[in-house]
Amino acid sequence: MPREDSTYTSSPPKPDQDPNRRATCTTCGLTVKRPSDLPRHMLLHAKNKEDFMFQCPFPECGHKTLQKSNLETHIRIHTNARPLQCPVIFSDGLRCNFTSSDPSSLHRHKKRKHEDGE
Repeated sequence: MPREDSTYTSSPPKPDQDPNRRATCTTCGLTVKRPSDLPRHMLLHAKNKEDFMFQCPFPECGHKTLQKSNLETHIRIHTNARPLQCPVIFSDGLRCNFTSSDPSSLHRHKKRKHEDGE
């Protein structure tokens, strides 16, 4: 939901239009794929964005983020947790042994190691 100190625009849905229509931030011009993502983006422009930030609970770590999922990923740095396993199973039945604490690292691994130049 937009804050009073920020504005955004979204095209009204058209009957024949893709439901994943785009929306543009009027503050910085960023276009997002889904209008439902724009309120989260608008927090970046909020004057009181500190009020919405999630703080790392580990002592002497000053990490803050606007998204709870980013904090959950960050906490894995402190715990050394690597819960994300590559889903690729090779033709010999063995599974790729790559694990990660970060969803984007897993995504990059799959693209670099397992895609045939697609």
